[in-house]
Amino acid sequence: MVDKDRKFLFTDLDLTLLCTDKTIGYDNLEAIYEFLDKGHLFAFVTGRPFEDAVPLAKRYRLEREGVYIASFNGGQISRFSGEGWETIVREPVSYEDTRFLFEEAEKMEVHCQTYTEEYVVALHDTDILRSYTEGKVLKPLVIEDLNALMEYLPTPPLKVVCAALNDRPRLEGFQEYITPLIRDRLFSLFSSDRLLEFGTWNATKAKAVEYLSSYAHVTFENTIAAGDEANDISMIEAAGTGYAVSNARTEVKEAADRVTNADNDHGAIAEIIYENI
Repeated sequence: MVDKDRKFLFTDLDLTLLCTDKTIGYDNLEAIYEFLDKGHLFAFVTGRPFEDAVPLAKRYRLEREGVYIASFNGGQISRFSGEGWETIVREPVSYEDTRFLFEEAEKMEVHCQTYTEEYVVALHDTDILRSYTEGKVLKPLVIEDLNALMEYLPTPPLKVVCAALNDRPRLEGFQEYITPLIRDRLFSLFSSDRLLEFGTWNATKAKAVEYLSSYAHVTFENTIAAGDEANDISMIEAAGTGYAVSNARTEVKEAADRVTNADNDHGAIAEIIYENI
């Protein structure tokens, strides 16, 4: 049964909910607690792997009923119950498409990586791989032969990422090249200037909003989404009310219904919550 009073807030992590130092500010956290205490629902919706999002939930006492994590841009959706985290959706990239992306990235001399539950797996030990995994739960694993890399993956991965340090034009060139070859199966979008992400069309942030609002019986009008980057646009457009935080990219602000006064370092999510409850 639809609860006409219950609201569902979907928020990106980096540079939206998280401060620049990767913490959740006290004002945001207190607002989230109040939001949940009133019976509303809350989800991290992030390009990060699930294993990188869970420690945040644990650290900030957000492992509680009513909290969800849509990781890998929506490729995996998990809910918290009294017994822990339960995966309710998994939308992986096929082995065939994973191999294809690695092969094409190699031709274009673009760094490519994918994920297991323990590692960020790549063909080369690069500066971007070391930078990406610094301070993260998942550690780098270099397997220099593509056949061996594919055999190592225990299951089809939840996303593939091409990355570059201080070279977005290289990634844009690869995106322009690869898009006509994959558009019927995979999307590609930037989650930052250094990360070009690939997933299936059923593994977008918009799909996460649509699935979870239906799963939790929340009306479209009571869904709220907030973000700052290009990979947040689909989520912002899919929600009843879409917010861009004030530090968001211009194209994100243009897609949003509203733009916060506060930025990610000064309680943007708290502002959104108190505007809606």
